[in-house]
Amino acid sequence: MLSVWRRMMAVLCGGFCGAITRYLLGMLIQGYLGKAWPYDIFFINITGALVLALITVLADATFLIGPTRRLFINVGFLGAYTTFSSLALGDVLLFAQGAWFLALLYLFSSLLGGILAVWLGDWLGQWCIRHLRRAPAQTSIPLESKGAEAQSFQTTFEQDVTPS
Repeated sequence: MLSVWRRMMAVLCGGFCGAITRYLLGMLIQGYLGKAWPYDIFFINITGALVLALITVLADATFLIGPTRRLFINVGFLGAYTTFSSLALGDVLLFAQGAWFLALLYLFSSLLGGILAVWLGDWLGQWCIRHLRRAPAQTSIPLESKGAEAQSFQTTFEQDVTPS
């Protein structure tokens, strides 16, 4: 079980990194695409939804992502990286400017895009789990450079671990 201190530090550090990433990415996107439509918030929220689903699937499978990393990424980083309040503010600002079509387009594309991103992240997570569990043990040394005993051992090992 993780200590309270370790959990809080994971969330704190993840939140710091997520907030900085959001700020820098938002500035970059606004610099290229302008501020007429909330492209930055849209992109950040959609990518955040995808990553959240992917990390959740991998963490739920207790595969590659332990509890501290999950707190760091899901609660800290993605909690600061994506925010519903930014989506709502962007939409209210578009409505206030009288851009009803753009406001509705932003709202519906954000919701649909978020749902599709979660679906894609879930699918990618399941795909990773299936393929990484199926992959035979690999070594970084080519068979040609190994001695006959090592080749024989590796062949036997691969037969033992490869699912039938």
